[in-house]
This record gives sequence, structure tokens and C-alpha cells, in this order.
Amino acid sequence: MFRQAGFFTLARAQVLSITLLCVELLDELISGLPVVALPLLRDQVMLTYAQVGLLFTLAELASVLCEPIISLLSDRGSKRWWISSGLVGLSFSFVLIGSAHSFALLLLAFVLAALCGKAAVGLAQAALIDQAAMSNARTMTRWVLMGSIGDLLAPLAVTLAAIAGAGWSGLCWLAAALWFAVALAALPQRFPRAQVISSDGEGESVGLWAGLRVALRDPVLLRWAALATIPTMMDEVFLSFVSLYLHDVLHASQALIGMIIAIDMAGSLVGLLIVGQIVKRGKMRPRQLLMWLALVALIGVVGLLTFHSLWIAALMLFITSLGVTGWYPIAKAADYDRLPGRSGTVLAVISLGGPFEIALPGIIGYVAARFGLLAGLGLLGLAPVLMLLLAPKRAG
Repeated sequence: MFRQAGFFTLARAQVLSITLLCVELLDELISGLPVVALPLLRDQVMLTYAQVGLLFTLAELASVLCEPIISLLSDRGSKRWWISSGLVGLSFSFVLIGSAHSFALLLLAFVLAALCGKAAVGLAQAALIDQAAMSNARTMTRWVLMGSIGDLLAPLAVTLAAIAGAGWSGLCWLAAALWFAVALAALPQRFPRAQVISSDGEGESVGLWAGLRVALRDPVLLRWAALATIPTMMDEVFLSFVSLYLHDVLHASQALIGMIIAIDMAGSLVGLLIVGQIVKRGKMRPRQLLMWLALVALIGVVGLLTFHSLWIAALMLFITSLGVTGWYPIAKAADYDRLPGRSGTVLAVISLGGPFEIALPGIIGYVAARFGLLAGLGLLGLAPVLMLLLAPKRAG
């Protein structure tokens, strides 16, 4: 009977893990729809370029302001209601986005989606960490792998929708249905209740703001938080300017640019699989693994900026992604390891880097306009150097 009870407990935990990982897959898949299908959205609401920029900027700004509060409050109990409410809110927001025919309503829907996304997706990751607190690196690697799969599925979903004649509204209603289905799957499940563990191994109660103050005074935690933010420099912004570099400097066609970007994404998937195996075997410490990955990425960036050839660029992007893809899961896992049982507080600390993420595209755009495209790429290419400089020299 005890074995049977243990089996059902394990099965429930696995179902919850799969559900939470599906949240990340859907987030990357669905958040990619407005990017890939932006012309469809623009034509439905007749948006100007300035309005398109405002949609994404104001939505991100609202989420940056609210994310620390949501993350901190989630540490006070089970994250189930936060996540389920966020998933339902995401479903409702995509119904609004698909139905909107005015900029004001569309802006409101985008802001709502951003806020609900922080509650649902960010805390789904935190709940996954709470459930398997002793294997944070493996958990984060799986999380990022699911996100990468979602990234690859987004363009495919838009292509299939276009072939089927579904249009922008059809994509949004599909997104709403998927979010609602995951909400129904998550709601009845038993979520872990995180217990704060003190340095002597005993459970302890930590006040909301007192715990945040202690976290902000921990230099090692702050270093890992910075290391979890720096990968933003090598994400969408980097790829956007790489696309411009391939087109404007190397004179690649749009079809060839798409192929080269696909090679870059393949490097990310291969890198995640390699990092996953290294973490599973546990033969390398997080800092050591991070240093090696940063060196690999640095080789790729230097090669990309030095050799002005399309096929060398494709190879260098593959090498860069091979190194970069492991930065985020390793750094994020180290942050969670630093504050056991306080995953929401960790998210709150990391979210303080949000203004940097908002300002980054504008900074790179200004540098590229003032000093040239290669200068903008070079500034982003300093990310591996920053990873090497900021990596903590000791665990505690």
C-alpha cells in the first residue's frame, strides 16, 4: 500500500512537471506569434510604426514594474492560484487581441497579456524549482529546451495558419484556447509549498521585505542575477542586428538569412543537449561550465565580426549559440541554489534587470546609427566578456 501511495505521488509530480514545462513551450510559441505575424496584426488594426513600438514597449514596462511584487507575494504560499489566474488571464487577453479593432483596446490587451504572462510563466518556472529543489540546473536546462522548441514552432504555426486562411484572429483564438486548456490542466493539481531553508538546515520564516533586503545584500546572488540578465544581449536583439548585418553588409537574400538563422537555432538546441548531459553527470561546477561556454561564445563572436563571409558567418553563429545557450539556465539555477525555498524572491531580484532589457534595443540602435552596424554588434558581442568578468570566484 505504501509503495502504491508512493507511485501515485511520483506520478502526480511528473504530471505537474510536464504541465509547467508546457507553459514555457506555449509561452515561446505564442509570444512569437505577434513577432512573426506582425504584418497581419498591423493590417487588422491599421497600426503605424510608432504604435507598433508602443505596444511592445508599454507592455514590457508594465510587466517590469509589477513583476517584483508578484514574485515576492508568491513566496507566501502555493503558487497554484497565481499561475492558474495568470493562464486564464492570458487566454482572455488573446481573445481581446484577436477581436480588437482599435489601438486603445489592443494596447490594453497587450499590457494584460504581459502582466498575466509574468504571473503564469515566471511562477511556473519557480514552482518547478520548488518541486525539485535539489536539481535546479537540470530543471532549468529542460525549461530552456522547451522554450527553444516553442521558438521553432512559432514560424511553423504562422505558416500553417496562413495556408489555412485563419488570419490573425484565428491565431489569437487558437492561442486563447491553448492557454485555457493549460489552465484547466493546472488548476486541480497539487502544487509544492516552498519552505525556506536556513543555513543550518532548519526551516524558518522570513518576512517579505526583510527577505528581499537580505537578498539584495548578497553579492554572490547579485552576481548570478546579473549573469542571468546578460544573455538578453545575445537573444532577439542580437539576432535582429545579425539579420541586418547579413543583409546590409554581406548582401544575403531573405531566404538565405532565414537559413542562417535556422543554423543558429540548431546550435542552441545542440548546446542545450550537451549542457544537459554535463549537468546530469555532475562532473563540472556551474562556474567552471559557465566559463567554458563563455569562451566558446567569444570565439564565435570574434569570428563573426572578423571574417566577412556568409558561410563563415553561419558557422560562427552556430558556435556562438553553442556557447550562449547554456548561460541562462546555469546562472538562473545558481540563483535558485543561493536562496533555497525562496524562488519568488529570486525572481524579484532578477527582474530588477528589466530596465536594462528595455533600454538595450535603443542603445544598440543608437550605436549602430552613430558608429556603424559592426559597432552595434560589437557592443552586444561583449556579453561573453561580461560573463567571464562577473562569474563569482567562489560559491559563498
